[in-house]
Amino acid sequence: MIEYKKVRVTADDCILEELMRLSKVWAEENCCPAYYENDAKEFVDHDVYLAIEDEHIIAYALGHISVQEEETSFNKIGEKAFELDEIYVVHTYRNKGIGKDLYRFLEKDIWDSVDVIGVTATSYQYNRLLKFYIDELGLQFNHALLTKRTHQ
Repeated sequence: MIEYKKVRVTADDCILEELMRLSKVWAEENCCPAYYENDAKEFVDHDVYLAIEDEHIIAYALGHISVQEEETSFNKIGEKAFELDEIYVVHTYRNKGIGKDLYRFLEKDIWDSVDVIGVTATSYQYNRLLKFYIDELGLQFNHALLTKRTHQ
């Protein structure tokens, strides 16, 4: 049975070691442009949402809440926004609804604390990424950043 929970990661936590290992595996998959392995400071003293099966982390999500200082097309000054920085599911557990369930658990936890939830997402499989966030999780498409390098 899969358990979903939120933890505050500490520097001496055994969870930190497992999160670091998973971040490295994700980076080695080379599925997301500009994704690099996290260092410990990106987990320590932060809330991390976990999917756990048989005492092993099979997925994690992390993000942060900020107060908007500038008005945008989707935020007003002073609003609290949760920015989902990462959501990762171990390869053998993908396409089983675990990422969706983990996101829903996270969303339920932060719902009353924020005015808006945002995701800056990157993947070479952007069609699947958009389907996941828009069709399956109900986020709205706001804008895209498309790039082309002029010098390699």
